[in-house]
Amino acid sequence: MKLISIYLLSRLLKGYGVMLVAVGSVVWVTTLLELLGESGPGRSALQGAIRALVQVPVNLIDLLPVIAVLATATVLSTMQAQRELIILRASGVSLLTITRMALAPGLGVAIAALVALQFLAPVLYQSPERIAGGGVGENTLWHPAHGLWVRSETEFMNVGRFELGQLPGKITIYNFDPIDGHLQSQILAEQAIPGVDRWTLEEVTVKRVDRNSPDRITTFERYFWPSFLSERQLELFRQPPASLPLSDLWTYVQSLKQRDQDASEFELVFWRRVALPLAIIGMVLIATALAARPTKSRGVSVKVTAAIGVGLGYHLLAGMAGFFGLVANLSPVMVALVPPIALAGLSIWLLSTSR
Repeated sequence: MKLISIYLLSRLLKGYGVMLVAVGSVVWVTTLLELLGESGPGRSALQGAIRALVQVPVNLIDLLPVIAVLATATVLSTMQAQRELIILRASGVSLLTITRMALAPGLGVAIAALVALQFLAPVLYQSPERIAGGGVGENTLWHPAHGLWVRSETEFMNVGRFELGQLPGKITIYNFDPIDGHLQSQILAEQAIPGVDRWTLEEVTVKRVDRNSPDRITTFERYFWPSFLSERQLELFRQPPASLPLSDLWTYVQSLKQRDQDASEFELVFWRRVALPLAIIGMVLIATALAARPTKSRGVSVKVTAAIGVGLGYHLLAGMAGFFGLVANLSPVMVALVPPIALAGLSIWLLSTSR
């Protein structure tokens, strides 16, 4: 039995390796084309290729259920076509035992993905450099020593640090007179929540240069600052939810809720990550059920095609459910957990009807 387990696990691990390389290559080409379409005139194709390659590991994590169903279905269907599964079952190895063996590498990949999301994703998303090099242009300057500088015609903004969820912190805004260029006021804030038309600054001190003003220094718990950033610049300022570690993502969701801010997008990403092992389990069970069903000639290609349809169909439907949930203001927990639970239920039914 030990030799059988080692043989089956080695076949499955090779299958996962092949699928990771194949799907990763497609993801890399797709990401590269997107980056080349967005890049400015001063960026080379080599730089785009390197950036796309760096983003592949994180982008692959969302596709792990697809990879799991493809790898499992390909390996087990090939073994079924070569009568290896029939020999194993005839020798006393039950379908349940084969299923447990097939689940082992899938769960291992899922756990490795969660660890990567916790520790690898933040390293791959360098937030300030991403802002400075992502299209803000000549109005932006980033350096680790002095933070991020952004300017308009009459205002300069300095961001000293970036907190959870790309929240800017240690902000200083200088406002200059548009006519003579003299400094009019200085705004100091501990952190801010970026918005389209205005930013919500917290723990604010406003200092006015005019000595005749009776309130030269005023403090506010919250202060609304009209932002001069364009929508493109604001999108670059916002770090995508996928770039946050799991622990920071959960903390950020709770922080947004405490501020009465919309946390649905980040909460949906968090629960999707938590449900990733459940989705992979469902995919492995479906692939095992497909492989165990006897077919006529060309059975492997038929089963692999079915696995591709199931994997991509689930990926697209889960994405559509997420968009619908955000628009309809549904619970992110329900939107994230219902698809993998339904997938697991379907896979168990298919497995129970397999011979």
